Amino acid sequence: MRKCIVILFCVFALFQANAQFFDNTLVKVRPFKFFFNPNIGLEKPLSSMFSLTTEVAYRRFDNFSDGSLDGQFFNESTTFLGDASKRKFNGVEFAFGARMYLITIPTKELEGYYWIAPFGLYYEAIVDYGHSWAYDMQIYDYGRSVSADANWPYYRADVRLDNLSLIMMIGYQSNFMNTLSIDLNIGARYYCVSSDKREVVSANPTDDGINCGDVIRDKNPRWRVAGRFTIGYYIRYDWMKKRR
Repeated sequence: MRKCIVILFCVFALFQANAQFFDNTLVKVRPFKFFFNPNIGLEKPLSSMFSLTTEVAYRRFDNFSDGSLDGQFFNESTTFLGDASKRKFNGVEFAFGARMYLITIPTKELEGYYWIAPFGLYYEAIVDYGHSWAYDMQIYDYGRSVSADANWPYYRADVRLDNLSLIMMIGYQSNFMNTLSIDLNIGARYYCVSSDKREVVSANPTDDGINCGDVIRDKNPRWRVAGRFTIGYYIRYDWMKKRR
């Protein structure tokens, strides 16, 4: 009990010591993604036009829902319909971005005061890195259908996925009651690095080209449409600052 009290006191003291940093900062979450991939982000304005963003997320997805895999990985078990079942990946994702706001919005209540970032219309550039993994996967030849009685050549491998992408977006962030924010944006994502590394742990004798211990890599740079819906909590000790 005493340890918990000490930890809470230290956290509170640290927060108070860094109050200046958290002033005018948004704590954000993507709600539609959160239930499957828990995430949290921060946006820290640096001026009336610029802010920095960051996000960290836990990734959990199946082999059919990630574009870099193209359905080539399958688990050895099958569903009651005879189709190969999905295999879950686990991983982490980190994103760092910079925003330029295009408009500062004057308030009507107090003449001479202005909203500063993080609200209004903006452009944003993001660097996003994700690393995911799954172990002892049964993998079939790319592009072939798999059924319960098929004898396609296959092998088993530990799989690791690495994605490094650049995202360019335009969006608008609204403020509600100086407490909540809603952020909508859309743009394009380019996967400049999108690779999977497969370390073979066993191979079917019918597949002579792959041996246990082999390391296989595939790369798949590609474009995708990007879009996000985010809600946030606005931390502001001095919630209005006069423009000089």
